[in-house]
Amino acid sequence: MKKIILLMMLIPILGLSQRFVISGGSQQSNGKQLLTMGNGEYVQAQYQGRDNSISLAYGQRVPLPFGFYVLYMGATYSSEQTNYDFSETNPTYANYKFSEEAIIPFMSLRYRVLNIPDLFSAYAALGTQIYLSQLNYSYEENMFEAIDLDYNFLLPYLQIGVELQTSLFSVEPFIQYQIDPIFFDDINEINSSDIDNAISNAGIVTGVSFSFQL
Repeated sequence: MKKIILLMMLIPILGLSQRFVISGGSQQSNGKQLLTMGNGEYVQAQYQGRDNSISLAYGQRVPLPFGFYVLYMGATYSSEQTNYDFSETNPTYANYKFSEEAIIPFMSLRYRVLNIPDLFSAYAALGTQIYLSQLNYSYEENMFEAIDLDYNFLLPYLQIGVELQTSLFSVEPFIQYQIDPIFFDDINEINSSDIDNAISNAGIVTGVSFSFQL
């Protein structure tokens, strides 16, 4: 009897629209870049780098009597390594390598209303991402001591927007209330004053995304 009751409780959950997404990429870049050296001085360097990333995301759609909401959560792992070479552009500077590894958990809750399938919907969203990264600067032939840094911040946001889509194109204008990043060494050390400062420096961000299909 208990198994039957449990199964009946799970049926509505299993009936919800769910989606798992795994994505990733790897890209190499080569060229020249203008770097600032402080005091208004800029130096050109030859660089060679590679970026790698992989993301795992889970989305679940829950219908309501009026509209529906979508819970979207996941994490991205990214790594970057770039070598800067001054041998040809300015040999007085030491060649160095920059590397970064980051884990970026994210979560958003989006509530959709006025939904017309395959045509129009309006939404309000609440979300945040946590950026956890380690930076490293190392110099060729250990000319200088390597530098290791932690670079962590919390980035919450509120957003409203509309989506207009057809079989040929889609357009999504939005307005976002962007709270300042909250930097931390240990996430447990974030206090109310950090949050108040981030909110006091918040601002409005607007944008639009679009795509065409031929």
